[in-house]
Amino acid sequence: MKCFDYKVLKTISSRLQVSSRRLVPVRKRSSSVEVGTESAVSMELSNVVKRFHQFASPGLAESWDNVGLLVEPSPPHTVNTILLTNDLTPPVLDEALALKADMVISYHPPIFTGLKRLCQRDWKERTVVRCLENRLAVYSPHTSLDCVAGGVNDWLLSCFDCESVEPVEQYTAAGGDMSHVVRVDLPRDSTLDLREHFHQHGRLVDIIDREDERTWVTLHCAARSLPGLISCLQSLKADISNLQITELAKVPRVGYGMGRRGRLSQSVSVEAAVNLVKSHLGLNHVRLARAPGAGEVLSVAVCAGSGAGVLRGVSADMYVTGEMSHHDVLHAVHNGTSVILCDHSNTERGYFSLLKTRLHDLLNSKTKILLSEVDSDPLKIV
Repeated sequence: MKCFDYKVLKTISSRLQVSSRRLVPVRKRSSSVEVGTESAVSMELSNVVKRFHQFASPGLAESWDNVGLLVEPSPPHTVNTILLTNDLTPPVLDEALALKADMVISYHPPIFTGLKRLCQRDWKERTVVRCLENRLAVYSPHTSLDCVAGGVNDWLLSCFDCESVEPVEQYTAAGGDMSHVVRVDLPRDSTLDLREHFHQHGRLVDIIDREDERTWVTLHCAARSLPGLISCLQSLKADISNLQITELAKVPRVGYGMGRRGRLSQSVSVEAAVNLVKSHLGLNHVRLARAPGAGEVLSVAVCAGSGAGVLRGVSADMYVTGEMSHHDVLHAVHNGTSVILCDHSNTERGYFSLLKTRLHDLLNSKTKILLSEVDSDPLKIV
């Protein structure tokens, strides 16, 4: 097997950022705009993505997630207007097109599971097709924004006056000297050999079986292990054209991770805590499960979206999240923790006003950044 020089390998992999989850149309060039240049009012798409990664690297995301650039128009693609939304639904897409947006940053990835075709039978397929037809780039940060310091979970907890804050699940950057995330698809019948083959090259993080008899594999490894890993993948008949190599986020470990737990500067009543959450999220109603004999609230743990997996077993007087199952709520309250449920996206959407400001600073250009006015949680209390 050929052994690749790392710098060459990194260059090659940067050109092969294609997978069954990321749809990249056939590229064609235009002589009117030079790729990589920035005008006084806009920025080339790759530069927007690069600068966003400076704040919330995809390396911070959960292994099961599908973050990053999901729909990429043929270059050159300059970005004059960006629309921020929690979900890219058909009404939000209509809004983006009416605003002549060049890019949508959708917190939840509109492409999550693999798509085998792009037809008109399903609303998500239709959405992707319309984005391609209208040269609309789509980017999703999702759990990388949950994990990052100053991200969604820090914002969610900020309605409380806390004297100390820490992640519920501390980010560890894969541990040791592992510096890169490698994602590739393999024939499913080779999965039995994965652990044996990859043991010497890195740590196997995730295996996801697909319907087409192939397997999507995520691995963490050190830079020096990449050439040997490529040889290993070739021996397993990996589809190298779908290889993705991403450098893990070089970020301080303190303050990064999923969920947040805070100790309040002074205790508040359950009723006062509820009112703080309602005011912060702009909601008239939330759902409360009060723990039997609940007294003052001195500690709070939060997780944006669906928080049961992150918050389960965490010691706190109160949990705040979007949704939890009936049994998870019962488990929490009878272990002495009251629960506030706000519905999934209501715990996320308000953050985008802060993200808008952060993007203006990151891009340092005259790119227009807008918040969706039609995006909303699908569930209403009636």
